[in-house]
Amino acid sequence: MHSFSLLKKHTLMVCFFISFNYFGVRLVKEMKLNNKNRTMLLISSFLLILNFYSVVIKAQGSSGKDAQKTFLRIEEGIANATVDKFSKYFGNRNYLSLSNGVSGYYSTNQSYYVIKDFLSIYQPISFKLTNIVTETTTPFASGILKYNSKGVRGTSIIFISLHFIDGEWKISQITIN
Repeated sequence: MHSFSLLKKHTLMVCFFISFNYFGVRLVKEMKLNNKNRTMLLISSFLLILNFYSVVIKAQGSSGKDAQKTFLRIEEGIANATVDKFSKYFGNRNYLSLSNGVSGYYSTNQSYYVIKDFLSIYQPISFKLTNIVTETTTPFASGILKYNSKGVRGTSIIFISLHFIDGEWKISQITIN
């Protein structure tokens, strides 16, 4: 099942409330309610809309926090070269582009072994995400990996993006340059 982006959800919500209000106004006119009852109906409709919108806003905030937690687990896993710490965040189709020439779409299991192999060759000295953006429908983060490969130290920039599938944040892309 595909998940809707937040923009699509908001658009659907606005369309629903516009049509709800249009038919609600027509119903009120046909019911020939007096002004006091019309006012009560409008106020209760408005409160219902506000309540629904506050639930949507809270859900967006918690999804941003969940994305933040996901990024922190990925950061910890890469820093310690333990792919097990974040392998549960691999989706069914992940795009990987690595500085060793590996590039393409990989399954969950393939992604696990490709990243594990990469981190065994380019052994992390440190990794820190320096830029994390979670208040979007496709959160992303970037950071600097300092590594040791065959006795030679080097640095790479890592870019990670997520997408929301079946109620969970999943990795959609990892790029290491």
